[in-house]
This record gives sequence, structure tokens and C-alpha cells, in this order.
Amino acid sequence: MRKKLKKILVAVLIMVIGYCTLTTKVDAVPQSIQLGSAENIPAYVGGTYFTTKTTASGDYVYCLDIHKSTAQNTTANLVGEMDAGVAYIMLNGFPHKSFTGERLKDYYITQTALWWYLDDTTGSSNLSNNFKTTAKDQYNLRPYIKELVTNAKKAKEQGYQKTAVSASVSDSLMSISSDGKYYVSDEITVNSTNLSEYKVEVTSGPSGTITIDKDGNEKTTFSSGETFRVQTPVSKVTDTKATIKVKISGTGKVYKAYEYQPEKQGQQNITPSIISPVEENVETSVDLTISTSKITIIKTDIATGNPIAGATLVLKDASGNEIARWTSTTSAHVIKNLPNGTYTIEEVEAPEGYELAKEPTKITIDDNSREQSVVFYNQAKERVVNITKIDQSTGKPLAGAVIVVKDSTGKEVDRFTSTTDPYVLTGLEDGTYTVEEIQAPAGYQKSNEVITFTLDSQHTSHQITIENYKEVTVPNTSTASSIILVILGLGIIGGGMKFVQKNSKKSRI
Repeated sequence: MRKKLKKILVAVLIMVIGYCTLTTKVDAVPQSIQLGSAENIPAYVGGTYFTTKTTASGDYVYCLDIHKSTAQNTTANLVGEMDAGVAYIMLNGFPHKSFTGERLKDYYITQTALWWYLDDTTGSSNLSNNFKTTAKDQYNLRPYIKELVTNAKKAKEQGYQKTAVSASVSDSLMSISSDGKYYVSDEITVNSTNLSEYKVEVTSGPSGTITIDKDGNEKTTFSSGETFRVQTPVSKVTDTKATIKVKISGTGKVYKAYEYQPEKQGQQNITPSIISPVEENVETSVDLTISTSKITIIKTDIATGNPIAGATLVLKDASGNEIARWTSTTSAHVIKNLPNGTYTIEEVEAPEGYELAKEPTKITIDDNSREQSVVFYNQAKERVVNITKIDQSTGKPLAGAVIVVKDSTGKEVDRFTSTTDPYVLTGLEDGTYTVEEIQAPAGYQKSNEVITFTLDSQHTSHQITIENYKEVTVPNTSTASSIILVILGLGIIGGGMKFVQKNSKKSRI
């Protein structure tokens, strides 16, 4: 049932993220153009002849009605947009394409193809049936003309190409990479029309989230048809659930043909061969989810509730595979990013002075319990005191401190040098004791704290932590002060000698 539900959710997700928004920007389509002079063209096919048409700047234009006079030496104003078939002829005719290698013949092919196309699609009668079938064609231009017309009709049926983009991913839940360093999404597939490339941008999510190509390289611009993934550092994910949104955008250009009407009455309407594109900006987005787990485990004395250091614990999955192994400290041990499932925590070595906890603790991680705390208890075998030396700022164990334990009379009952493992005292009689550091680890200030604890039938164990602060280096000013005093002394002596010499001279005068 759960798998079926997941498939339904994925299907819905794909439908949702396929939504595309579109904005349109038209490059500056001229509202008017200035037409130049005309040039005569020979009657290459069936005695049909006419002239070329150009703008004042020399760009070619084509007329839309053979029966009207040539449009030249006047201003033509924008009338409106023409269909995709006309745009096809303009983009695939002269001067964008050469059919014969001769300018006038190529213009002739393009102009007659436009008239022929308009005859077939609008009912006009620019060209005779004889021209289209059996008229003399000594330069064999008709095949080029017919091919342009045929393809233009197909373009008209399809219409102007729409720019669009959509994206899909098989599973929106990101998974952890094999090295455990990153959350990585499934491949995100982008489907687009009229886009040569698209751009991706992470608009929300944990810091350090990037988009990568199939080889794992960071990348933000992809070719049409290329897939990408999203990658987030595990270290940057602080919540047990995070959402990442990725925007996919692109710009397509649609080239459209436009009709212009000359200001001089009776002249042909024209369409320029150089046509302005319409820019269409499209975008869509993908939502991804990071769902982590966090298990906090602490080892505790069952009688006192105090944390115990020195136990070796193992985490296993439902198949009995070992996932993690660690030695407990007086701080909680945290395991993150476990997938859903059932796990056991088992003690394989008890802290010194404690009985081994034989019953493993079972936990289950699912979508409703991603964060859990587990307390693992131990029973003391006898009176036991666990002493740990730590760095105050990092909480890490410190070696090298000399520590003394004394009874209530001041008698020393134990002396030891700390290591990175807890020091365990057993066999003490009931009574009151003190713990004191008499020598700090190298680089640390000695702790002046004297800790008192009592052992009796109600207090069978203790966990004691002694903190040390690092030494603060203070500049040694004594040497500098001595030098200054010497200099001052020499100055005074020198001044005194000059005074004596001066007075002695005076006495001899």
C-alpha cells in the first residue's frame, strides 16, 4: 500500500512540477521602414518578370501583391503579423539562403514562392497556373520554388513554435551519497521546446546546495535534453526535514514575419526578409525534500541517572549488520541520517565497575519518528567512581593531569595521571572523599576545584568530570622593563659625569 501511495505521489509531483510560466519580450519591431529604389529582374519563368525591392539601407523586402505597383522610395508602416508560412519563406529564402549562387535568380525564387504560397493559402491570384505547371523554365528554378511553398505550408500548419519548459524527477526525496558526505537527488529531466539551453538556480534550501551534471561537476547552465542533479552537504542540514526549491528557466526566440503598407497609394504591401525575433522567457521549478534522522544515545548509571563513560556500544540494522560502534563518554552520542527501519543498540563491553547490559534496546525510525532519544542503563557491580578529565571548550578528554583522591581525614587513597579514557575507582569504603587536581596537562591552567562525593548504600556510584581551561599567553614585559631601567640608569650616570666635568672646569678658572 505504501509503495502504491508513493507512486501516486510521484505521479502527482511530476504533473505539478511540469507547470511552465511564460513571459514575452518582443525585440524592437520597427513601426515603419524606409523603402529604397527597385531593380529589374529578367523573366526567368514563363515570361513573368518584376523588380527587386529593398529598404533604404539595402535590405531586401518582398511584395505581397503582384498586381500593384512596386513599393519603392517611400515610407511603409507596420500593419500586423503574418503567418508562420510567410516567416518560413523569409528565413529560408534569399538572402538567408542561396539556391543558384546568383543573386537575382535567388531573389526571383523567393518572391515567386511567396506569391505562390499566398495563392494557395489565401485565394489570391498572383501567379498563373501556367507559371506553376508548364511555363518555360530554362534555368530550372521551379523545383526550388515549389519546395519552398511545400515547406511553408507545413510551417503554417504547425504555427509559430511555442517556447516551453517542464521538469520531472522520479522521487523528490534526496538520498545520501555512498561516501556519506552529501544528499543527492535523482536525475531531474528537463523537457523543452525552442530552447538550446536552460539555466538552473537553487532559490531555497540549506547553504552549500548546488546543481551538478552527470559527472558530478557543479554547473548552472545545461544544454537542451541534458539532465542534472541537486547536491547538498550533509554537514549543512540542521533540521530533520528540509525543502529545496530549484528554478529552471530559459529564453527562446521565435522569428515572425510582419506586413508593412507603403504610404504611397496603390503600391504593394511588403514583408521584410530581415525579421525581428520575439523573446519568450519560460520557467518552471522542482521541489525536493531532505528527510534526515537523529538518534541521541546516552549511557547512564541506573541508580544515579548520571552518564557513564567507557561502555562499548554497537548499532545494528534489522539484518544484524553493524552500522556503528563507539565508546560512551559523559556526553550523548548522536547518530544521524539513518534510513527508515528497525535497529538495535547493544552493549558489547561494560564500563569498569558495571555489569554488562545484556538486553539490547530496539528502536524504529519511520516518517513519523525521525528524531529519537535513547537512554541505555547499567547496574554498578560495587561502589564505583568514574573520573573524566576534559577540555572545557571542546568537551574532549584530556590526558596528562595528575589527580589525587583523599578520604575525609585528608589521607590520600589514590593518585593517577589522566588519559583519554575515564579513570575508574572501585573498592572504596563508604565515606566522604575529595578529588583534586594537583598538576594540569601541558598547555592548560590547573583546576582549583575540589570535588566532594559520598559513598553509602544510597550512593553507590559517581560520575565526576573535571574541566580545564587552556593557558592564556601573557607577554613577558620583565625583560623589556629591565632594559629600559638600564638605559635610564646609564643616562643618569652619563648626565652626572657631564655635570662633574663642567664644575671641575669652573673650579680651575
